[in-house]
Amino acid sequence: MKIIQVTDVHLGRRGELRFGADLHQRFASCIAHINAHHADAALCVVTGDLTETGAAQSYADLRATLGTLSTPYRLLPGNHDRRAYLAAAFPELPVDENGFVQSVHDTGNEVLLFLDGLAEGRIEGELCAMRLAWLRARLDEAAGRPVYVFLHHPPVALGLPQLDPLALQQPERLLDLLERHGNVRHIFFGHVHRDIAGTVAGIPFSAQRGLHARFELALDRSSEIVEQAPPSYAVILLDSAARRVVIHGCDFLEQWPAYSAETGQPITV
Repeated sequence: MKIIQVTDVHLGRRGELRFGADLHQRFASCIAHINAHHADAALCVVTGDLTETGAAQSYADLRATLGTLSTPYRLLPGNHDRRAYLAAAFPELPVDENGFVQSVHDTGNEVLLFLDGLAEGRIEGELCAMRLAWLRARLDEAAGRPVYVFLHHPPVALGLPQLDPLALQQPERLLDLLERHGNVRHIFFGHVHRDIAGTVAGIPFSAQRGLHARFELALDRSSEIVEQAPPSYAVILLDSAARRVVIHGCDFLEQWPAYSAETGQPITV
């Protein structure tokens, strides 16, 4: 199964440049690239920070661009989002019984869980008792089957002094549930604007840097520097029977010089 992960879109006002980039144009280019190269994907998951300020108009713009996407999609809120405006713009978006933007994609062979970690008015993420109870019930329903989890905030310290305090708060409450299930294959998130992979509680995880500017890699200090690195989305290949997860980062705006591997000569693309 092929899944596309897009993250940290940060749509603001049309025509606005943020760190030199027009994020409306960037998002439209991202969607066009997915349509051209990955129209066979089962799902596109946008893992939060859909907008910059949570403005209603930004969600209308988001919906208009997503209307051109050829694959089904799921949206998750990030700390820059506002749940009420998101739900108003996307009334068909699945929510749980308490109104949180949480849902399940059950293929019969595996279960994808989408978590709402938004804490309104705060940068940090949270999973309250109600959201954790929903997750516990979904994990019980998925007993014996592989599970893949998507959310915005990282549930793990990444060694980034600038960003680690802004991650999911009390991550052990989430990780304890995932460990107890025993068959969570991968955790996917955004928020940190960098490509990062590792394991936590024995579960593999990955962060996708997304469409916004990239945070500088600063492991020894808190840094306010961002870099206008190439934007990227992830192509995720899941094979539950083979217990395999493969993630390809796709820099969709870059055109690098191309050469024939056989002759070493340049290729005109």
